[in-house]
Amino acid sequence: MKRKQFTAKFKHEGMRLFAVIADVLDISKKQAQAAIDAKQVLVNGKRVWIRRHEVLEGDRIEILIEEQQRPEVKRIAILWQDADYLIVNKPPYQLTNASDDSIEAKLRKQEKNKNICAVHRLDKETSGCVIFAKSAEAKQSMIPMFKGRDIMKIYRAVTIGKFPRTWNEIRTDIEGYMSTTLVKTLDSNKHASYLELRIETGRTHQIRRHLSDKRHPVLGDKKYAGTGNELSLEQPRQMLHAYRLIFPHPKTGAPVRATAPLPGDFKKCLAQLKLR
Repeated sequence: MKRKQFTAKFKHEGMRLFAVIADVLDISKKQAQAAIDAKQVLVNGKRVWIRRHEVLEGDRIEILIEEQQRPEVKRIAILWQDADYLIVNKPPYQLTNASDDSIEAKLRKQEKNKNICAVHRLDKETSGCVIFAKSAEAKQSMIPMFKGRDIMKIYRAVTIGKFPRTWNEIRTDIEGYMSTTLVKTLDSNKHASYLELRIETGRTHQIRRHLSDKRHPVLGDKKYAGTGNELSLEQPRQMLHAYRLIFPHPKTGAPVRATAPLPGDFKKCLAQLKLR
């Protein structure tokens, strides 16, 4: 990810951030606001995404620009399936559902089944295992398993800083509910850590929030990571991958197990940081 940066002048004092960016970079105000909404703008080293943010003379403004276009996803990789369910390897930058360009929509066309529906979701930037049902009835059979603790969800993450190997559990309150994340350090150095995480509960952004609370946020996380961290700013997305799912089949009770290979950008990040 490369940057364009400039220092606000006297004439920019009191102007809205999007207007200043549009003026200096000679782009439309809509394009400037889109960069702010995508959390790709920093003011004095801190990410800013407030629409009404006003600029002061001397502010150092940076706009992060992705150097490469994201590859088009032509076919969704299916890791496991039977008559009722599919487990797929979700690429990063793709919405799970609720969009004409989502994984759900693409799977319906790919598998020629208009009834395919997501059982759960991953964040847009998170890659890895996602379960889809082939019918509404199959989805309903699966929902109680997510409310309980029948599904083992294992993630891989690259985090900022050297994560203490003695920390093998993070347990905190999230939105009024006690939440637990089990942690195994796969590798670490003074710059970053490669972790395997198992969540026993499924709160919103649980892993990202837990790691941020411990001051070792996920690398590239635009919401919870340290905004001024150079390593994090260099990443185009959050380095979080839903690595494995293990659960008993809702109908038969037979064990189901699926593992999603690490995507290319994740492996490249590990190599750059000398983690394995």
